[in-house]
Amino acid sequence: MLAGLLCAVSALGAVAPQAVAAAPAVAVTRAASGSDGVQTAPASTALAPSAVAPRASGEVPRLVEAEALRIGQAAVGREVPDDVLLDRRGRRVRLTDYRGKPLLVSFIYTGCFQICPTQTKALLDAVKGLETLLGADQFNVVSIGFNQPFDDPQAMRAFAAQQRIQAPNWEFLSPPPAAVESLTRAFGFSYVATPAGFDHLLGVTVVDARGRIHAQVYGERLRSDQIGRPLRELLLAEPPGVQSTLAAMVERVRILCTKYDTDSGEYRYDYKLILELIGGLLFFGTMTVYFLLEWRNRLRSRKLSCTITPASGSAA
Repeated sequence: MLAGLLCAVSALGAVAPQAVAAAPAVAVTRAASGSDGVQTAPASTALAPSAVAPRASGEVPRLVEAEALRIGQAAVGREVPDDVLLDRRGRRVRLTDYRGKPLLVSFIYTGCFQICPTQTKALLDAVKGLETLLGADQFNVVSIGFNQPFDDPQAMRAFAAQQRIQAPNWEFLSPPPAAVESLTRAFGFSYVATPAGFDHLLGVTVVDARGRIHAQVYGERLRSDQIGRPLRELLLAEPPGVQSTLAAMVERVRILCTKYDTDSGEYRYDYKLILELIGGLLFFGTMTVYFLLEWRNRLRSRKLSCTITPASGSAA
């Protein structure tokens, strides 16, 4: 019962600090992706030079994992740029158009035949697993192709079709070639071109509804709980907005009363906690009714006493 009461109290006033990075307990921080024959941008486009390991002549370029992670975490709290990109249909889209809801941002390149498709499929499974926790239409997802000019709208559309992604809240975007460096740097995303493709960070950037980077979640095979943790923080910290207070409270209680099921890889309702919450509310309701009845009975007794006293004095 106590846990249920705490759930109700937390739903009313739960606030998570903004721009706090989720601890990267996710294992993988980088991976070489790509395959032979893949078109890649020249090595001069490598982002965050400090994250590129020094190499002797003939050695393959690679990232320094710790430095790439540090650069990614340093981006937390930063406002995402207002760049104009193209969606997979060639329409102009601004990143600021996604404000108002949390946004998941994943950088990919379409010429990759192993790592990027695997990561995108894992992200798709994680997003599906969040349906119970978040409900419908609570956040957006964008995959951005950083290998320009090859990741154009047509290539991004084909990549989305190959991954069978048709979610209405998921879009695939192509930035202008000249904007790739500043865009990836703003998100703290590091990569370097190699003969086999690209060596780059694997993960998802979580952006809050105001357009600021809230957390970096790293890993090739992302799970619902890893992404759900920062999303839960954001949704509980957001003010009710146009929603009524009651509707906002119910939504927060619903989010709080879910837990991650490691067997199914999805969030599900914690019915034990829900029953405890109902029991707590019934207890408070019963006690409230009891005290109201007691107050009414005492008020009636006082009125009756005041009525009898003058009558008895007059008779005397």
